[in-house]
Amino acid sequence: MKNIIGAPARGDNFFPREKEVQRIISRIEAGNNLQIAAPRRVGKTSILFYLQDNNIQGYTYVYVDTESASNEQDFYKKLLKEILRNDTIAKSNILQKLVKTGTGLLGKIKSIKVLETGIDFKDDSSEINYLEELTNFLSGFRLEGDTKLILLVDEFPQTILNIIKADNEDTRAAIQFLQSNRELRQNPIINKKVQFIYTGSIGLNHTVATISASAFVNDLNSVEIEPLSTEEATQFIQQLLEERNVTILDEAITHLLQKVEWYIPFHIQLAVQEIIDLSSSTKQVDIDLINQAFSKIVESRNNSHFEHYHSRLKTQFKGQEFKYAEKMLSELATEGTLNKASFYDMAIPYNLEDSYRHIIGILEADGYINNNTTPSTYRFNSPIVRMWWQKNIA
Repeated sequence: MKNIIGAPARGDNFFPREKEVQRIISRIEAGNNLQIAAPRRVGKTSILFYLQDNNIQGYTYVYVDTESASNEQDFYKKLLKEILRNDTIAKSNILQKLVKTGTGLLGKIKSIKVLETGIDFKDDSSEINYLEELTNFLSGFRLEGDTKLILLVDEFPQTILNIIKADNEDTRAAIQFLQSNRELRQNPIINKKVQFIYTGSIGLNHTVATISASAFVNDLNSVEIEPLSTEEATQFIQQLLEERNVTILDEAITHLLQKVEWYIPFHIQLAVQEIIDLSSSTKQVDIDLINQAFSKIVESRNNSHFEHYHSRLKTQFKGQEFKYAEKMLSELATEGTLNKASFYDMAIPYNLEDSYRHIIGILEADGYINNNTTPSTYRFNSPIVRMWWQKNIA
């Protein structure tokens, strides 16, 4: 298993997440459309690719990254384009039959170009209504054996924020977009054969709550992706080091896990990268080397891996809310822990006494902070992020 940092893990480089995969599959089998709820870097996208690459449970999966979509047309265009690009769909006997017989279905869809060898996507018209095109295609098409098509929609909450920003902070287009998504996935013809999984690095529930549109996603079944267990994290570390012929003492693994504390794959990978760099001469990892490696994780050459924790605040919050969130996290990074009363006191200068709890909720959902140990006391989820924040922001 190679230690690939930053990009989704695929193939042999994907660490099995059997519990999460089974949870997703069982809910798909029950007929649910899903949202995957988890902070950034926990491994959501890697799990989506695992489903797609392995056709888990015999379904056909189509992954679509909609992060750059800034309007409803862009979004549905991306979905239709990726569906038509999918090998299973493009090569299906049913679709080939539709092409050969010149069925009326393809005639209704202006963005599909029928070729001698199959079909292609026509990407040259501003006159096309891509929601209508996608609805027509999904309504008339089916897969062999009536197997399900699962659309894996990544960065969906970011698309919502893009639409709001493109409309100068007017939320009407975003609300209409959420309505059309709901109508599409609840279409009685389509929902028998197509299901949706939405995810993203920003929490969907909090994103829609800010525009009073929660009703348009309340049909989605939520699946949480948790950090690795202690056993999984231990296996993950060992497999990453084995690939480089580096051995690690049991007490060193225990010490490393204590230092990392929040067992998300990305942070473990960063720690292992530093360990491998430092162990090139000894090939054996002890506690002293762990301490050296941990201190190097937040050096400036790794800033690109952490800067998003700060820049994301500007996406989620504006004006005084941003200033408050930045101040609160800086205080928390410096002090280590803060109680709820401190959060309220800090909100007063920003006139956020009535809304600061909502900000805290977003920071919890996005993986910045938690109060798991003591309900009245908050801390950073990750000591690594806390170290970086204290060094670069506080």
